[in-house]
Amino acid sequence: MQKKAFGFAVVLLLLAVGCRGGGGSASEPVLRLGMIPSTDPGKIVRDNLPLVKYLENETGARVELVVPTNYAAVVEAIANDRVDIAYLGGFTFVQASRRAGVRPLVQRERDQNFHSVFITQPGSRINSLADLKGHTFAFGDVNSTSGHLMPAYYMRAANVDPAQLSKTLYTGGHDATALAVANGKADAGAMDELVLATMMKTGKITSDKVKVFYTTPAFFDYVWAARKGLDPKLSDSFAAAFLKLDASNTDGKRLLDLLNATKYLRAEDSSYDRLRQAASEEGLLK
Repeated sequence: MQKKAFGFAVVLLLLAVGCRGGGGSASEPVLRLGMIPSTDPGKIVRDNLPLVKYLENETGARVELVVPTNYAAVVEAIANDRVDIAYLGGFTFVQASRRAGVRPLVQRERDQNFHSVFITQPGSRINSLADLKGHTFAFGDVNSTSGHLMPAYYMRAANVDPAQLSKTLYTGGHDATALAVANGKADAGAMDELVLATMMKTGKITSDKVKVFYTTPAFFDYVWAARKGLDPKLSDSFAAAFLKLDASNTDGKRLLDLLNATKYLRAEDSSYDRLRQAASEEGLLK
């Protein structure tokens, strides 16, 4: 099932970008991108078509984007040189860095000050992390930073052992977590703060369905990272394309809005040492 879904995402994008003009020359470099499925994979592919076109113009490469159905598949892809650059969460970056020496390139300014939010139904008696004991709880993907690692870390810090929950669900994505809580399939859940804000803005979730009862302290999260051995010209041109995005011009603002960003900054490996420590303490870093 996973393999078929991975291929489906690839086909969606190649059909869209493979019809450009003359189809590219034989000497045209190819830049293979992968993204973690923080929300629906097919929607991520469709939404990022303008980004793909922009990156092709800026790098001079033919860009191929894949979005598999789980986070682990992206780590496997970049660790085994099946993609050149990947959009990773903080925890998946830590995993890929440990396994294959991937290099951080750029990230949104807001990814240097990110949070997970804990949600429940508005009428719930859950108002703190301590109140979670004995309730059902929804995480996202097991390899998600804001959907699993950091929520679990802060739950333990509040003396709430996940074993004290009556049931734990892994929804696979932040949007699915929000819907699970809104529809009563879980009493509470934890998710990416920006995904919740976007769902609220678009009306996919409303304030009469969920409320935020706890927000974690800040941590570093999402980052674009390159595989070890990638041609520096490609990784440099890729990074430069993001760093030049400017909200003061129309085209730049359109792409930044698409990416839920205000600006991009260079990313540093040492920024993720705190996540490495949290993952080790949770027994999640092998």
